[in-house]
Amino acid sequence: MRDEYLRVIRRKVFGDGPEDFNHDRFDWAEADAPTIITIAQTLPFIAEKRLVEILNFTRPAERDESTLVAYLDHPSESTVIVFCTESADMRTTFFQRLVKASVHCRVDILEGEELKRWLHRRAVELGFELRPEAADMLVEMVKPSMMRLSTELEKIASYVMPGTLAGAEEIREIVGHSKEELLYKLGDSISQGSLEGTLVLLRRMMETEHPVMFIGLLRNLIRRWTISKALIRSGRGAEGISQVLGLPPFVGRRLENQVRGLGSAYLRELYAKLLQVDRKLKRTSDTKVARQILELFLVDVRSSRSGTHQVV
Repeated sequence: MRDEYLRVIRRKVFGDGPEDFNHDRFDWAEADAPTIITIAQTLPFIAEKRLVEILNFTRPAERDESTLVAYLDHPSESTVIVFCTESADMRTTFFQRLVKASVHCRVDILEGEELKRWLHRRAVELGFELRPEAADMLVEMVKPSMMRLSTELEKIASYVMPGTLAGAEEIREIVGHSKEELLYKLGDSISQGSLEGTLVLLRRMMETEHPVMFIGLLRNLIRRWTISKALIRSGRGAEGISQVLGLPPFVGRRLENQVRGLGSAYLRELYAKLLQVDRKLKRTSDTKVARQILELFLVDVRSSRSGTHQVV
């Protein structure tokens, strides 16, 4: 949805004209206010307007805040700046000033069937179609980030032929390969009680991904573990795990090995703590704080493995 808002803004700013020299995008985690404002104050090149997009914006530090506020008091008439933030603390003076000086657009995250309908519409806009099971798999792998869902759809569009009806196979091939491997390694680290290995995976993932991706991987992992546990109890083992979850045989064997030492009580405790962490992450837009929350969660999980070796 955010990307759709941005596309509308770009059309309004540039119309049918070129945007190559007058469109700048910054990730706030890697940029600073002086650089952004210098660009914003630059006159557009052979055009009427310049567009500056600031992604992943969070409350600025004191120095950056003073630079941004000074610009808000005297903005460039030829530049449109878009601040994209996941959460705006309206108790702070800065965000109050920003809202007063701008047009404030709220972008709600879609859920359930509404999200899947949006995926199908966006896929058609990009020149292909999604099978229902492909949409389900995409949501499971990428949710809750709609920005990343949109990015993955664009990747699929560049991979498949126009008019293709993309199914689970394409999703696994294009979207799932790297995430599946992370999921396997994450399962091995947690089931073996390797805190160091799990923290290394977390830090490596957060170099390129949003913290919520880690939550999504854990949620998916716990779901697989719970189903695998039930299948093992019924005597079906690795083959049954592969059939029910639609996974290759080697993954079924890997899951069987992971859950044999995990108790049901541990899985319930792990899921309950995961829900608490998910709520905490939704209350912060600071990546460093999010990483600390996840690291403390992993330490807590490792220290409370009372159910790990008790097979229930």
